[in-house]
Amino acid sequence: MSDVRHFNLIIVGTGPGGYVAAIRAAQLGLKTAVVERDELGGTCLNWGCIPTKSWIMTAHLFEQIRRAKEFGIEVGEPRVNWPVLVERKNKVVKQLTGGVKILLNGRGVEIVKGTARLTAPNRMTVASAQGSAELSADSVMIATGAYATMPPGFKLEGERVITSQEALALSKQPKRIAVLGGGVVGCEFACFFAAIGTEVTLIEMLPRLVPAEDDEVAQALEREMKKQKIAIHLGAKVEGMKDEADGALTLALPRGKSVTVDTVLVATGRKPYTEGLGLDALNVGRGDRGRIAVNERLQTSVRNLYAIGDVTDIKQLAHFASAQGKAAAEVIAGHPAQTNWRAVPAATFTSPEIASVGLTEREARAQGHEIKIGRFPFRAHGRNIADGETAGFVKILADAGTDQLLGAHIFGAKASELIHECSLAIAADLNAGDLARAIHAHPTLTEALGEAAEDVEGMAVHLMRQEVRAASR
Repeated sequence: MSDVRHFNLIIVGTGPGGYVAAIRAAQLGLKTAVVERDELGGTCLNWGCIPTKSWIMTAHLFEQIRRAKEFGIEVGEPRVNWPVLVERKNKVVKQLTGGVKILLNGRGVEIVKGTARLTAPNRMTVASAQGSAELSADSVMIATGAYATMPPGFKLEGERVITSQEALALSKQPKRIAVLGGGVVGCEFACFFAAIGTEVTLIEMLPRLVPAEDDEVAQALEREMKKQKIAIHLGAKVEGMKDEADGALTLALPRGKSVTVDTVLVATGRKPYTEGLGLDALNVGRGDRGRIAVNERLQTSVRNLYAIGDVTDIKQLAHFASAQGKAAAEVIAGHPAQTNWRAVPAATFTSPEIASVGLTEREARAQGHEIKIGRFPFRAHGRNIADGETAGFVKILADAGTDQLLGAHIFGAKASELIHECSLAIAADLNAGDLARAIHAHPTLTEALGEAAEDVEGMAVHLMRQEVRAASR
């Protein structure tokens, strides 16, 4: 027993949920340890949110340079230096993961490298190349995240068949790429590669893109991606794959169609990291698709065992994992649970961007709401016109009887930055009228939010009412 190190809290996984939870727990006076078998920062910092955004910034700048003549600037034709693009991404990742280590060390959080396996609700073995260690804790938090899965008939194959993780380590830019999956990851990579000149084909089994988003947003994204010369096949799946003599792959599609590419990027889904954790032996309850079920206090079915982030059955978003991590740490430290998840924003970094919070129109109607809708197109907005970013719109949903703000959906430039005013409004139980009466600085992109909120009552100043139905087209 003397060889077993004891903590108030052990967190398994150091993604944006785990490391944030550890820092908050330490701030609250808990003796805390984290267990990590791979790199600090998890998928988000190493192979997900951060490195992909460094590439998307490159793509955006590339597109801006190609449009420079519109803004009165004469430049030559830009080209992508792939090794430099990769090296910059690596530097960004190294800086941020190093920052996580500094933050954990600075708060006195012990970092244990290795693979954890629970042998009891409050006890685990951590195995590493240096041997194994026994740890115990008053509470344990699972924050192991999720990983990309392969559909039947596909397996990782060098640089020809890859997931988003391998895409970030490609040795050269593909000339032709097929992206399997029209969700967030698939659409982001499709837009990135198309922007820098790769020939892109996107294949999605469902009849629409980004299924979690509002229908109008999905339709608008499809139109914009087609303008970017992305070939889109909806309601389709790969029926076969053939090797070509030059190393390329030919994918057979429904109705006799086919596409030949150099690389296939599989982005069809993610699975929670639960294998080998010992959860089944402890009878930990599961929810949707094998994810760990938790209550409003982030507790599992096993006493003093908590779970947060993509491994749980709620939302799979990095910032939501961080919010859960803080909330769970506060619960463990004896504070009231702060888990009002009504106003969790989401952002998709396509071109243009998507951002949303609250209910979609379809969800609001399914819940029995009679709704009012306000829209405002960016093509009618002064700042967007000046910026040359006129694709997209704002869509506001409100309850017809109470004017309560039910949801907000933004498609267009800087959508990921614009959504938070609406998120705060929903969290604070404000209504569409409150948002309409807020004074927005001029000329800024946020003015479009106020105009859309005014349009809920047909009072948008800079939009003729007969144009409203066309606002998202």
